Amino acid sequence: MLAAWRRTDGEWARWTDRSPHRVLDVPVSGRALDNPARPVHLEVLDWGGTGRAVVLLAGLGGTAHIYDDLGPQLADSFRAIGITRRGHGASSRAADTTTYSLDPLTADIRTVLDSLGIRKASLVAHSIAGAEITRFAARWPDRVDKLVYLDAAHDFGGMDTLFAANPSWPPRRALPARGTHNDSLNALRRWGKQERWAYWSDALEVDQVRTSQADSFALRVLGRETELHPKEYRAVRAPALALSAWYSTGTWFVHLDPLRDSVTWQEASRWTESQLRPFLARGHQRFLDQIPNGRLIRLDGDHYIFVSREERTLAELRDFLGGDN
Repeated sequence: MLAAWRRTDGEWARWTDRSPHRVLDVPVSGRALDNPARPVHLEVLDWGGTGRAVVLLAGLGGTAHIYDDLGPQLADSFRAIGITRRGHGASSRAADTTTYSLDPLTADIRTVLDSLGIRKASLVAHSIAGAEITRFAARWPDRVDKLVYLDAAHDFGGMDTLFAANPSWPPRRALPARGTHNDSLNALRRWGKQERWAYWSDALEVDQVRTSQADSFALRVLGRETELHPKEYRAVRAPALALSAWYSTGTWFVHLDPLRDSVTWQEASRWTESQLRPFLARGHQRFLDQIPNGRLIRLDGDHYIFVSREERTLAELRDFLGGDN
């Protein structure tokens, strides 16, 4: 990402994070890389609310700020909290990189709940964070109300092979010329709309460019452990809902034009139908077969399903988390 030089951009002097949250600094176990005398601290966002606690967890490389749009809307009915995991964003990098694995990460979630006086919570996870909430629910079932998987119920093992066959990835990144710093934020917004997502949001903006790059060790350790670790779906006793993207060529390959890139578009369509969707379907079925009280809803959309399909996601979350499922 380009966060480092964008922070010197003159546009940032006029930029603010408009999401109405308190930023908390919560100490957890382990020592910080930049100051071994200090424990690891996590950035925790608190959007307030007085209802049942809902904890929001970002995907690999992301931060709690990805929920800057969703969190405030949940706070009218729930106590909405977001956690940026260690090694990510403004949270500490750990001196001991083995603590980027699932057990320490789930212990961090418990420590945050304890520090906020929250006995029981629903956990909402995007992408690879699905492995974290599954592990948490398996270890501490008495601390879990409900689980929500936001495009997180597919398998992660085998994704390298799947993506290696992808005919057009990653998308191009449109960069401004060196020195044109006043255009950099607009350039990123333009890239997001035209090449990556076909939309933009305040939450994406904060998550993409306002926070630090994730520790490369954190990405490798968590990514690898998630692939190797068999999901503990059968140990989950809490009601679980998966909102999963059912990708089309258009939603995955936003950067391609069906006419201008017709040959690649046809290859991309074949890959989507013959490889991507069957891969997702196998993971979805495993989720349904192995979680005793699980339900899965497929939505047309992309990986950031809670951004691209925000209204539908909110409606499903309110119904599921607020009901007696």
